[in-house]
Amino acid sequence: MENKNEDKNSKREVGDKEKIRNYLEQMAQNKKSPVAKDLVQLKHVEVKKQEISQETIELAKTLKDQILEHDQFERLSNDELTVLESFMSKRMFLTRITIVVNQSKIQLGIEPFKKADLEKILEVLISKGYLETEQVEGKTIYILTERGKYRIQ
Repeated sequence: MENKNEDKNSKREVGDKEKIRNYLEQMAQNKKSPVAKDLVQLKHVEVKKQEISQETIELAKTLKDQILEHDQFERLSNDELTVLESFMSKRMFLTRITIVVNQSKIQLGIEPFKKADLEKILEVLISKGYLETEQVEGKTIYILTERGKYRIQ
């Protein structure tokens, strides 16, 4: 009885395989129709280089200058950012800036800034327009500009 079931199953499988083979042959015959790329003929097109007007050149230079100015605003070193973000109020003395900046560095185990290094960083921030200085009773006060306030917000 098992042999009969096995024979029926094997005949069914052979029949199924035959059906699939016939179907694939029919599909292959239908595939022989032309493909779109065979029907299309491409033509060579001449491309002429466009002349750049003087107006466009001047506009490009102006935009480039504005972008460079903006990039300078965005690019600050980690030390410069640390010093700028240490400003708790609008006006601070160098000694107070030194204390605030070095507190966080010491806690992290990083060597604190020396006075000369800190003054160099402050000079860079002044040249970039983030800080201004003012002399009061022989001491220098560093004042945060609007640009500096905007940067640390």
